[in-house]
Amino acid sequence: MKKILNHNIIIVIIIISGISIFFFIPYFGESYAIKKDSKNINDSGYDYEFNIENYFEYKKENDNNNDILKNQKSDIKNRDNTTTTTINDSNIISLKQTTKDNSITDYNFVAVGDWYCNEETKKTINNILAIHPELIITTGDQVKESPSAQCWIDMSKPIHDKLKIAIGNHDAEFANIYKQIVDYHQLKSPYYSHDFRNIHFISISTEHPFEKGSKQYEFIKNDLDKTSEIDWIIVHQHKPLYSTNQDKVEAEQLRDTYQLLFQQYVVDLVISSHNQYYERTYPMIYNDEYEKTTNKKVEPQPIITSYSQSEYEDTEDGIIFLTVGTAGDELNKIKERPGFYVVQQSKFGFLNVKIENNGKTLAGEFHTNDGKVIDHFKLNKHNLFK
Repeated sequence: MKKILNHNIIIVIIIISGISIFFFIPYFGESYAIKKDSKNINDSGYDYEFNIENYFEYKKENDNNNDILKNQKSDIKNRDNTTTTTINDSNIISLKQTTKDNSITDYNFVAVGDWYCNEETKKTINNILAIHPELIITTGDQVKESPSAQCWIDMSKPIHDKLKIAIGNHDAEFANIYKQIVDYHQLKSPYYSHDFRNIHFISISTEHPFEKGSKQYEFIKNDLDKTSEIDWIIVHQHKPLYSTNQDKVEAEQLRDTYQLLFQQYVVDLVISSHNQYYERTYPMIYNDEYEKTTNKKVEPQPIITSYSQSEYEDTEDGIIFLTVGTAGDELNKIKERPGFYVVQQSKFGFLNVKIENNGKTLAGEFHTNDGKVIDHFKLNKHNLFK
């Protein structure tokens, strides 16, 4: 009797296992995950020019996606500086771009990340358009928890021609979304640099290998080595070097890898997001001795070079670190308030940066989506290269 019972139990287990495998195979067959071992990341798996062979197989959403992307590329190529771009949503205003006089030295650009795709995102885009920036840099996460980047593609059309993006973890989470974003923004690499007027920007991908010896690190080091005749250097990326919420171990790795390098080449601002609120630090330098001798779980203690709340001179050294994860994704509560932050606010909005005084002054303001300016600061340079 026991043998018959055991035999029946084994048959039931086999049947249940077979049913489970039948249902779960399709799920795993549609995996979009990037081939990335979080413990041992190897550069050899990344060409940095998008190649679908570097990713797991994925199921195409529909046969029309490629045609849509081809049409969008064609539309982008046909635009010129006087084109009015619109999307089919009355809640987002259109942007008319006009050729600007390059002799004007005063100008502005906007920085923000963690966009998502909702009503708050529309407000952010409308408010950005209202101040007429010449450039918009993102700090990653154009998308979140979506099977496609199509909503971002549609919603960002009015600002597309002014965008320079950074790659966030949600952008790189699924191969089909990553490919859509890479194609739409015509990226040849997830990290790159670009000059705009008298600013040199570096877009870092915190979602690709960034440690010393990686291709990305060598690119950034070599790139900074060529910036001896530029007035301002600004880094934009997704995950921050100083985090008051998530991925603190990765934040420390980024600090240990890049902050001394940034200081060597006199980087002015490092703008990130990932934590969904607004933060600005005092100008700070890396506390080398403290970082090397303390446990990884201990909070950082950077060296503050100026305790002014809002106005700084370039002779004081130090880098200002900003978190601007406020474009539309659900805001986080601020749980930690380290003493090296001047301001922390959980509000939707964006950072507007104005270059004034014939290029000698960088003035930053955080604009909320309800029309308020809740932070402002100025950084003055006495010696410009141009």
